[in-house]
Amino acid sequence: MDPLSSLIEWISLYGLIGLLALGIFERFVPIVPSYGVLVAIGIAADERVWSLYTAVFGSVAGSLFGSLALYWLTLHLSEERVHRMLLWVGRMTGISAPRIDRSIVLFREHQRGLSFGMQLVPSIRLISPIIAGMFRADGRAFAIATLLGILSWNGLFIAVGYIASNVSVETNASTLALQVVVVLLLVELGLALLWRWYHQRSSRH
Repeated sequence: MDPLSSLIEWISLYGLIGLLALGIFERFVPIVPSYGVLVAIGIAADERVWSLYTAVFGSVAGSLFGSLALYWLTLHLSEERVHRMLLWVGRMTGISAPRIDRSIVLFREHQRGLSFGMQLVPSIRLISPIIAGMFRADGRAFAIATLLGILSWNGLFIAVGYIASNVSVETNASTLALQVVVVLLLVELGLALLWRWYHQRSSRH
């Protein structure tokens, strides 16, 4: 049973349009983890379902369009409604309210850097356009930073799937995606501990 491969097989019927739609859908309905889908897209690229260039371009373009649409939508909402939206997305993706509040504070202080960096953090990457809209971040700077972040994120996981499919003849996309999740959690835990240690050390000085 490989549900991700089944999903990719269905998307492949629509070619580039399917990849674009998937990128947009993932931004508005964060049900399936993006890294799992991207790994499966990379495997499909190795199997010549589509070219590697098409896989990266389609997924990045769709995700960027979805991010900018969320940013534009947030610009037209009151701060109270935006905050309710953030909490709703947080419940959908498992982000706690305190973590959302910390992200808001950090974004206020480092808008450009975090527009890029937030695209490299699971779950948080989904709320970054909403936070950017809340603070009326410069649209052009946000778009460029987000594009670079999405390109880095998508390129990484598509490459993982592509390389894994080259190394192993029988690559199960769902199993590989689960392994990637475990690695991501370990990396995120390590970074969180490192940040906590650095913050405590800085406080002492």
